[in-house]
Amino acid sequence: MKFRLLVPIAGFSSLCVAQTLVPKGFEAWKVPIETRVFAGSFSRNPDNRTIRLTGCQNEYLSGQLACRNNRDADLRYEKTPLRGPGNSIIPAQALRVRFGAYIPVDETGQYTADPLTESATCHLPANIAQPVWITLHVPRDATPGTYSGTIKLIAANESLNVPLEVEVLNAALPDPPDYSYYLNIWQDPNGVARAHKVKLWSEEHWRLLTLYAENLAQHGEKSIMTSIIHDPWNSQTGYEFPAMVEWKYPGEWEPGQESRFSWDFSIFDRYVSTMIHAGVRQKIDMYAMVKGPGGTPDASIRYLDTKAGIYRTEKLQVGDAKWAAAWKVFLPALRSHLEQKGWWRLAYLGFDEKPKRIMDQLFDFIAKEGSGFRLVMSGGHAQAGGDNEVVLYWDDLYNPEAWKNTYAPMVKTMMQNGQLVTWYTACEPRSPNTFIFSSLRDPRMFGWITAKYGLRGYTRWAVNAFPENIWNQPRYKWPSGDMFFLYPGENGPLDSMRWELLRQGIEDYEALRLAQNLASTQGRQDLLRSLNTAIARATMLDSCGEIPLVEASREVVNSVLRQLGGK
Repeated sequence: MKFRLLVPIAGFSSLCVAQTLVPKGFEAWKVPIETRVFAGSFSRNPDNRTIRLTGCQNEYLSGQLACRNNRDADLRYEKTPLRGPGNSIIPAQALRVRFGAYIPVDETGQYTADPLTESATCHLPANIAQPVWITLHVPRDATPGTYSGTIKLIAANESLNVPLEVEVLNAALPDPPDYSYYLNIWQDPNGVARAHKVKLWSEEHWRLLTLYAENLAQHGEKSIMTSIIHDPWNSQTGYEFPAMVEWKYPGEWEPGQESRFSWDFSIFDRYVSTMIHAGVRQKIDMYAMVKGPGGTPDASIRYLDTKAGIYRTEKLQVGDAKWAAAWKVFLPALRSHLEQKGWWRLAYLGFDEKPKRIMDQLFDFIAKEGSGFRLVMSGGHAQAGGDNEVVLYWDDLYNPEAWKNTYAPMVKTMMQNGQLVTWYTACEPRSPNTFIFSSLRDPRMFGWITAKYGLRGYTRWAVNAFPENIWNQPRYKWPSGDMFFLYPGENGPLDSMRWELLRQGIEDYEALRLAQNLASTQGRQDLLRSLNTAIARATMLDSCGEIPLVEASREVVNSVLRQLGGK
């Protein structure tokens, strides 16, 4: 995969550009991670390239540079260890340097940098700004204090030193799989097979799924997305979502003979085990007793006719007699299997944006025949009772009247009962969201929005539902980037800038909780007020002046940890 081909902007140097902005050679400058670099980006202070980072032990910290040369060149880098207090060293291996690749985005008509490529060099076309992404994983045992090192950028016969200064606070974050923040980004295993051009459920596919699972775990993913029927979303991505549980029946399904069904859980078991082994282990979401999203009552079931050796599909709707009879035998069998595997307490039956007229039937059926399953409902007609999870849509939070009178009391009760309450965005709103054309401030803000409304986390589809030609057309039916956070690289998943910012916002949430607990324990009401102000600033959506970077609010958190951490 030649990522330089993703920047076909020939002739840029011949454009009418103010002479003061035309580089006379090789230059690089720092850029906030919440700001996108575009091909024509510039700096009024191109010598300002010192990267300063502050964070906790065991935190992933990111910085960003842009660089440009006045003639074509190949860009590469060198990095040094970071030296700190006494003889403390953070090894160079803790630093990752990646180049942002440009892909075309129809909504803005711009080539936009989003994928982070894993290559040692990058082609640098003349007068094109190239983003350089720096990620530091602070070691868990790093001695608190200030560290310094250097990243050297080299293009043609010129080089530039980028000083790197890192303050390690006397406070530690948990490993990402152990974050208190609940992140549920839906997975699509067939998307991985198609994008990497491997056979579904082949050993090469499982190798790739393991790499994706490990990436998800390292970004704080908590939930395992599974299918208990074939294609529970009716191929809305342009291809099927395969069944992980195969329904089998000896012949054609006869009414009243549902006891003759059997089920093969082998794919389901391997996928769940792969995710758990990687560190995604809090929850298993199982879709679906009715296909979604939206108002369709379609609840068709595909099964293997073991006599004829062919697949048959029984066209059903919620409430049909055959539908009810099938689920009456399947749900107890599913529970028994989950109990045998030790997964029962992780399992939820999932529903996607279904209206009240359909969900009321399902709630009634599950209350009578559901074998004690817990439910997760994204939007639509939510049910707050029992031990179910509710996922609120953004509008439920952003509408002050609806939040105050309806949702805030419900959330308070559910949280007191220990239930999961999260929020989500979909193909709207325009902002805040996680599209390729979204501000990079948006995904970082999500951890702060969760804190503002007292929720547990964030839910979204999808991390790897890749469009057919993702590198040249990242848009399918929905806005560019709506279906994925990762990219299919040559050897496995590639992170996006949006994905890194989402994790940074989650780490902000974890650090904020640490700071709030320390301030509360020590009776520092002044610091608690400062943290509340920081939350309000970090979640600003509109302002007559400049909307502050979320980093400014994180600096307030860091200040509290600096004062109270380690005590």
